[in-house]
Amino acid sequence: MSCLADEALAASYSPEEPTVSTASVGTIAAVATPSANDTNGKPSSSAGLVLSSGAFVLPHPDKMQKGGEDWYFIANSRRAVGVADGVGGWSEVGVDAGAYARQLMGNASEVADELASTSAAAAERPLEVELSAQEILERAYNLTLVRGSSTACVATLNGDLLTVSNVGDSGLLVLRGGKVAFHTPQQQHGFNFPYQIGSADSMSDHPSAAQRFEVTVQPGDLVVLGTDGLWDNCFDEEVASVLKYCGEQRMEVAKMAQVLAHYARHRASDSKFASPFAYAAFQAGYAYMGGKMDDITVVICAVQQPAKM
Repeated sequence: MSCLADEALAASYSPEEPTVSTASVGTIAAVATPSANDTNGKPSSSAGLVLSSGAFVLPHPDKMQKGGEDWYFIANSRRAVGVADGVGGWSEVGVDAGAYARQLMGNASEVADELASTSAAAAERPLEVELSAQEILERAYNLTLVRGSSTACVATLNGDLLTVSNVGDSGLLVLRGGKVAFHTPQQQHGFNFPYQIGSADSMSDHPSAAQRFEVTVQPGDLVVLGTDGLWDNCFDEEVASVLKYCGEQRMEVAKMAQVLAHYARHRASDSKFASPFAYAAFQAGYAYMGGKMDDITVVICAVQQPAKM
C-alpha cells in the first residue's frame, strides 16, 4: 500500500473519542504529551533525554466488556515504558487471561518509579539515575503472583541510550526522520508460539531468556511499543507512514497511539490483506490470508529534551 493510502486510512481512523468499552480503565492515557514535534523546552545536553509517552488499548471485539488481555505501563519518571500481552489460553481453564499482564505491568511501573527515586542521586540529578529494563522486568516478574503468563517488552532511557528487554512477540520500533531505525525481532519457539513469562505452574520461560538491546536515540525520534495485535497486522513501513501523517497533523502522542491502534484494527478486519501474520504463516507452511483479530495495545514515546524548570 502506498504512503498516501496509509495516510488516508489514518485520517479515517482517528475518532475523537475512544471506541472501546469503558470497562477498559485507562484505555487512552498519556503522561506529559505535547506534540511529537515539540521539544518541550530549550535544548540541553542529550545526557538528560526523556520519553513523552501516550498509550491506547483496543481490545478484541469479543473481549470489550472485560477490557482485553493486554496492558502497558508508563513510569512517572518519563524514562521507562512497557507492554504485555496475556496468553489467551488461560481462559480455557477458568483463569482471567489478562490478569497476569495487568499485574506484571503494574509491578513494573512501581519498580521503575522506585528505582528512579530511591538512589542517592535521585533528588538532585534524577535523569542521571540508571534504569535497567532487565532489572525492571525481572523484579516485576518476581512480584507478580497471579496465575497466568504473558509476553513482555520493557524499555528504559538512560541519557541517549534506550535499553530494551523483550520476551515474545510484543516489540519495539524506533523511527527517525520518518524511517525505521530499529525493530526488535520476534522471539518464538515456533509459529504463533511466542516466548512468555508466567506463574510457576505455567511452564513458561524465565525473564533471563529476554532478548536485550541497546539503541542510541536522539530528540525527535519516535519509539513505538506494541503487542502482537499491532505487529501481526501492520508492516513497519505502514507504521512509519501512519505516524508521519500523525506528526504532520501535530497530534499528541496519545492521539497517535489511538490512530495507529485503529489502523491496525482495520487491517485485522481485512480478510484479503496479505498481513505480516499471513506471511509468517506461509513461511511456516500454513495457508492463511488476512489480518489477525486480537487485542491491540500501542505506546508511542517522543524522545525529547526535558522541560526547563
